[in-house]
Amino acid sequence: MSLPPGHAEAPHWWEAAPRPVLPEQPVPARSDAVIVGSGITGLNAALVLARAGRQVTVFEAGDPGAGASTRNAGYVGRSLKHDYSALLRRHGRAMAAAVYAEMQAANDAVFEVVEAEGIACHLERCGRVVLAHSPRQMRDLAAELALRQEHLGEAHMLLDRAGVAAETGSDRFAGGALIPDLAALHPGLYHAGLLERALAAGVTVLARTPATGVGGERGALRVASTRGSTLAREVLFATNGYTGEGAPGWLRRRVIPFDAWMFATEVLSPNQVAAILPANRTFIDTNHDILFARRSPDGRRILFGGQTGVRPRPVRERAAALHALAASVLPGMAGLRVDQAWTGRCAGTLDLYPHLAERDGVWFAGGYCFAGVPMGTYLGRKAAWQMLGRAEGATHFATRPFPGQPLPEVARRLVPAVMAYWRACDRRAMRAR
Repeated sequence: MSLPPGHAEAPHWWEAAPRPVLPEQPVPARSDAVIVGSGITGLNAALVLARAGRQVTVFEAGDPGAGASTRNAGYVGRSLKHDYSALLRRHGRAMAAAVYAEMQAANDAVFEVVEAEGIACHLERCGRVVLAHSPRQMRDLAAELALRQEHLGEAHMLLDRAGVAAETGSDRFAGGALIPDLAALHPGLYHAGLLERALAAGVTVLARTPATGVGGERGALRVASTRGSTLAREVLFATNGYTGEGAPGWLRRRVIPFDAWMFATEVLSPNQVAAILPANRTFIDTNHDILFARRSPDGRRILFGGQTGVRPRPVRERAAALHALAASVLPGMAGLRVDQAWTGRCAGTLDLYPHLAERDGVWFAGGYCFAGVPMGTYLGRKAAWQMLGRAEGATHFATRPFPGQPLPEVARRLVPAVMAYWRACDRRAMRAR
């Protein structure tokens, strides 16, 4: 495997959507609302607030969208770390169905925003194939999807080993399932469209202006930054995995950041692409430490990701390990060159649910656990509607207790150990062939 030095850390998505370099603007003395973070969550919230007549200022530590919003895989679906069957056992059918109805609403929200704003970002219902490494994983997957079809009406088609091989070009899987209505997009272009619409709506985006703290009281909150401060009525932290020292302590104790890694192959011929991924779908496996793959929207590369929460390493080193992992499950990847490799910071919570929370006029939406495109869109809008006092802001994810830990830095350092445990569980499940 080779990795060209000039492209070592450039996300593939930045080719079609380079990060914009906005001109420096003065920090306003006052704003109706301040949003910290200019990703998918922050820009969706900013659009709703600005179009409701609010003066909105966005503080961004780097260039807009340089974080996970333009580094993710672009999957659009109903992903939740709690299976429907588990919610059914623990909480009953009404609560389980309500949660999964919101996951569907988050999926739908992406289509609503893209259509309403006219954003060209290759959004397509391409379908998703969920891959099982062993018969045991296949049985669990089939049982879960059967319940969802019976209770929620979610369609799926089970695939045997040959069916998966027809979808992936690989005979390494015991089976899988095709969920036909799930989608994908180009996250760089989606973000670029959101930013363009927000600026047109009058939102002030302060690039390269990290927020350093927030103080005061509800209705009179002072947000400090490296270039000055703003007095605001309300503040939304839309920072997810990049929540840092500028955020209130109560928030830092509730968000657990971790890294995920991806690479893009060299440009391939249509025949090469079809030999590895014959179908233009998104792919994900059933492991706790997930692997995922898809074609690039232009159909010229294969994108592959995984190794979530591992200890930080240079991108070149991590790309080599990820490439070896890709070749072990998709043999056609073995001889291909890696042109681009990158990482992005995700975030989870102790209860593995997304959350929308508010304390003394300071709001937070995040903890998406690999569902950042749909949930960032959904909870960004919900947060803005709640800040406006509108009924459409209601969501289950704002009513759940939001657990924290007293030593957030210790919890963050333990992420690699926790992921090592889950990888061991995955290996045991995969050996049960």
